[in-house]
Amino acid sequence: MRIAVSLALAAGLAFAAGFGIAGQPEGQTQGQPQAVAQAGAEPPAPVSNAIPVPDGPVVKKQELEGGLMLEDIKIGEGYEVKPGGAVVAHYHGTLKSDGKVFDSSFERGEPVGFPLSGVIEGWGKGVPGMKIGGVRKLTIPAALAYGEMGRPPTIPANADLVFVIQLVNAVQVEDITVGTGEEARFPWVAVCSHVIKDAEGKELERSDSAKPYIWIPNELQGLNYGLDGMKVGGKRKIVIPKEMNVAPPGLPVTRPQNVDLTVELELLNVRNLPGR
Repeated sequence: MRIAVSLALAAGLAFAAGFGIAGQPEGQTQGQPQAVAQAGAEPPAPVSNAIPVPDGPVVKKQELEGGLMLEDIKIGEGYEVKPGGAVVAHYHGTLKSDGKVFDSSFERGEPVGFPLSGVIEGWGKGVPGMKIGGVRKLTIPAALAYGEMGRPPTIPANADLVFVIQLVNAVQVEDITVGTGEEARFPWVAVCSHVIKDAEGKELERSDSAKPYIWIPNELQGLNYGLDGMKVGGKRKIVIPKEMNVAPPGLPVTRPQNVDLTVELELLNVRNLPGR
């Protein structure tokens, strides 16, 4: 889709690609931790490819406002997650009262990718500051989890929760040049010049200011979070984990899916859509 397509038409395509009247992507909570997302179904039964939950002595402890307890079992050495970022993580959730497991990606043997804007408050406040490779235990008061409603049948009312989180990866953002124009606020339609490379550095796709590319929401899931907050005129490098390199069904995307990508782009223009 090139610049010849008007921003008005692109905005229409954005809604056709999976947006309702509220501006939220359909299936926003799909793939998020079952007990951490604001909505979801019963957690699936454990399968045979389960992996051990990390354990060990606490190397750093911190209590945040509201009684949220952070205990680092391992300090990571990779990219540090920022508030409102998007992560790929393993997690193991238990009730503080009796230790009963209500959800665990470790038991399923597969990490999950999700934005921190779509999880319970305890996760949104407790995960930022972790670095890739780190392991953290969160003890979350009910008021920062599911409160008086709980989440029957797995989480009762007023239940304090405990999570062990292993940070596997994240959408990594590095500003090369900070722009001075309008700020992109998801959902957006963004006009960019860009280069996309795979994990080995092979160039997969390119556009320039003479023939820019128009990105629509959800065309590249990781870009939803990586481009957010960028200002027109800015240049940014975004590393997108394979778990967030997915496009909606039916959208004609030719770039490889489910592989790690690095996107370097310059934001030339943006239209912020209703819904935020």
